Amino acid sequence: MPLLGTFGAASKGGYGRGAFSQIVATGGSEVTTVGGYKYHFFTVTGTFSVTERGKADILVIGAGGGGGRSIAGGGGGGAVEGSSPFWQTQNLSSGSYTVTIAAGGTGSTSDASRGGKPSATSFAGSSTISAEGGGGGGSASPEGGDGGSGGSGGGGNGYASTRDGGGTSGSNTFAGGDGTIISAPFNSRGGGGGGATAAGVVGSTSGNGGEGITLTNIDSNLTSGNFTTLSGMTVISSGGGGGAGNSGSGPVPSGGGVGGTGAGNGGQKNDNGTVNISPTAAVSYGSGGGGGGSGTNGQNGKSGLVIVRYAV
Repeated sequence: MPLLGTFGAASKGGYGRGAFSQIVATGGSEVTTVGGYKYHFFTVTGTFSVTERGKADILVIGAGGGGGRSIAGGGGGGAVEGSSPFWQTQNLSSGSYTVTIAAGGTGSTSDASRGGKPSATSFAGSSTISAEGGGGGGSASPEGGDGGSGGSGGGGNGYASTRDGGGTSGSNTFAGGDGTIISAPFNSRGGGGGGATAAGVVGSTSGNGGEGITLTNIDSNLTSGNFTTLSGMTVISSGGGGGAGNSGSGPVPSGGGVGGTGAGNGGQKNDNGTVNISPTAAVSYGSGGGGGGSGTNGQNGKSGLVIVRYAV
């Protein structure tokens, strides 16, 4: 007869029953069992406490960047870290593991500074998994005009001159779009923030934000019907769209850029007062805030998220 060895026969989902068997743990703001897995959602900083060691899969989503001010770039989406490609499996011994959730980046309220870049979201397990926050959108002044680098990059500002979109760091990230003058003087639009599956679009084309990752492409169980944490969400880590403005002659841009699904939309405010569309904040985890139109503040990105799952 075959030898079972140290780890014995495999349990459901391929998890061993020996040295690291079915895990027993607590922690998180929502804990639900569905589709053969137990899920722990962390939307605020907390502790994942293991009483029976075992294997768990971890997903870490960085927070979204804030939108810039005044014909501004949109905030970039946070990085999505994992290795398969989204979940990272770890053997967790009994003990407490710190989960750190970053707040979304704040929208800029000053022409002199781009939108805020969040700190990292992380799970300190057998090794630390850390996801960078998205870059902030560029604002009107030269010192804050370029989109900030981050997970995905923030969009560049469109006021007075073309400004570059921000660069990337981490997994599942794309660059922000450049802000662009459409016709002088100052008929302009900021670039879209980068998302987890696409770069932000340059302002001269649309200034739209890059799209994020559809939750069910990560795990078919991740739906709002199964988890209240995901209420109203279908996509994470999208980029915000850039704002548009007009302070002179020439064609008026037709609105600000549209954010990727769940991200903020860009605004539009023309100095002659004919159009005034407010930018919007991000509503899905890891997504960037919309950039403001002429003389208008940017909007906030959405916080990060950590999900831990294991077979039951």
